[in-house]
Amino acid sequence: MQNLRGCGLKERNTRFFLYSFFILSIGVFLFWLYLFSKDINGSQRAVFYGEAHDWFMDWFNVVYYSVGKRPYTWGLTEERSLPPLTFLLLYPFSKLYEYDITGWAENESRYEARYSQLPIDMFTLVFILSYLLLFYSLYKHSRRNALVWATDITRAGLFGLLFISGVNLFCIDRGNLQVITAAAVFLYIYLCDTETTAYAGSGAAHGDEEKIGSQNAGLLRTGIGICCLAFAAAIKLFPAVMGVLLLYRKKWKEAVTAFITGMAMFLLPFLWIDQPFFKAIGSFIKTAGEHARSYLTIAEFGLSTPMVIGFTGLSHGVLQGLAYIMAVLALITAWSLKSYWKRIMLVTLVLVMTSGQQGYYCLMFLFLPIVLFFNEEHDLKDIVYVLCFVVILSPLQRTVFVNDVRVTMRDVINIVLIGLYIELLIEAIRCTMLVRKDHA
Repeated sequence: MQNLRGCGLKERNTRFFLYSFFILSIGVFLFWLYLFSKDINGSQRAVFYGEAHDWFMDWFNVVYYSVGKRPYTWGLTEERSLPPLTFLLLYPFSKLYEYDITGWAENESRYEARYSQLPIDMFTLVFILSYLLLFYSLYKHSRRNALVWATDITRAGLFGLLFISGVNLFCIDRGNLQVITAAAVFLYIYLCDTETTAYAGSGAAHGDEEKIGSQNAGLLRTGIGICCLAFAAAIKLFPAVMGVLLLYRKKWKEAVTAFITGMAMFLLPFLWIDQPFFKAIGSFIKTAGEHARSYLTIAEFGLSTPMVIGFTGLSHGVLQGLAYIMAVLALITAWSLKSYWKRIMLVTLVLVMTSGQQGYYCLMFLFLPIVLFFNEEHDLKDIVYVLCFVVILSPLQRTVFVNDVRVTMRDVINIVLIGLYIELLIEAIRCTMLVRKDHA
């Protein structure tokens, strides 16, 4: 560990937090690994979907549904809530195996494809590239205004802990496109959510080629960032919420460009579907509605989970309405948070906690604010956040009953997320009121 004597008090605190996070997270993972190795069919297997009996199926399901270019019209349509760009991108992979769609909707060929060499090789290649992009984006963030990163080995250590987290183990097991989606969102934030230098006057008239070059580079950087956001939104829809960061920076033109680009990426792939354009859109809306209804009371994260409903006695509708109110308040006030990592964390929690359709792997969006946390100075009281991160990333599994309400480890994580969400929201509202008071 680096000698801390030359550091300021708050910087020493942050280094202490980083090393504490390392020790606690490694300890939790090793304890999980010990329990799992003792009984691979025991409770710790629950960190995987279906206790690891359905591995990689998010990927192979989407590939299977893309066969015939009619993803919204056959089979279990309530599973087809993804926008058409997802099916378009994975359609070429459906040519790697002889899928059978003539029989029952749950045809075994989509499961058998996992055991065929070429489909599994291509899946592996795509996910390796996705993870390289994910950790590259986190690496770029970790180098911005970083206070505690002594070496790239330290960064690699943190990224390794994120990789062996329960969130990522679940995502790997599912083969979910959340990896590439999170990478795109993180790159967008890195490229667009920064202060830009405004160049007054005409650089060309003054022969200031260097400024023009920097300005052009900035425009290219912003353009790539906007495309990353549009891509993520066109794949998963909910990342569109992150566009609010452009509004916080008063980047109105960029926000409009992002909206238009996102709509184009969302709508144009409907032309690929083997249906008339508007009929294809109608089919998507129908299947998306079916999918939403199937998640009315079985959300994994948010305010309207079975555990929260059981403890509060409130209905799904009331809790979901409260979630939307909190989301609006959070998006309106998050800009006033002085700490950058808190601002990103609050907006990210809006994305994770509002939709009942968000699965365990969606917590991957929290990887970025966790990395950003270690870019800033902290008081000792902020150790609470470190403990929250350890719980959120923990792969340990445990199920208990409290007053006949079933509480799993993911329920515990959800409780931590709700607490963190409320705490940051209260702080954001207080900061907003102070800002308005100062301007009054």
